[in-house]
Amino acid sequence: MEHCYSYDFTKKHYKIPYQGCKLFKIKLKEFEDFDDFNIRSVIGHGSLIGEGFEDCKDSETDKAWFKLMHLLFGFLGEYDVKKKIGDDIKRRTRDYHNYEEWAKEALYEYIELLRTGDYSSAYEHEEFYKKMTVEELVDLLEEELLHRVTIYQDPDSPKAVIVEITDYYYDYDALYKKYGVDPEDNSSESYIKFINYITTSAEIKRLKNQQTMYEQMWGE
Repeated sequence: MEHCYSYDFTKKHYKIPYQGCKLFKIKLKEFEDFDDFNIRSVIGHGSLIGEGFEDCKDSETDKAWFKLMHLLFGFLGEYDVKKKIGDDIKRRTRDYHNYEEWAKEALYEYIELLRTGDYSSAYEHEEFYKKMTVEELVDLLEEELLHRVTIYQDPDSPKAVIVEITDYYYDYDALYKKYGVDPEDNSSESYIKFINYITTSAEIKRLKNQQTMYEQMWGE
């Protein structure tokens, strides 16, 4: 995977709200067999070897994108991603009693990376995901990821694809205001309604529909 760089080829239309994206060049042979990938490096504290991330400006974020690409091709390849993650948790929990919590943390960090573009501050929203199971987090991650993905195949280069991730970012402050939420008060009825909303993929669907509407109204 070519990493360390995010490319943005979108043009700002004077009426259509700006919509950015990231592009990743993927060598299919490195991602096509999800069952052979070390899932511990995705959901636990396993390391990635020989990927050259030390040259990246933000190596932790770039590693996260690399791992997300593996999960993406697991979802697209119709592998049983939840089972692979669940089996690893069962196996590792015998030695690491907090392993399931680490896995949940890793999964919501990926979700927050997609929702905000910021991997380092995902912990700021950890409260949203505390009551979710691993299975629910995997389902939510899959939905959030696939709603943003477009894959381009170059007929002259069948061994590689370009993966586009559209930047549909969440405006949490606007959502707090919409639901009348004080983020410091997690016991209110409005906060519970907000959590019921934010732990689904309803917002990404709304953002996509909104962008489609803008393009239909003002697209060239």
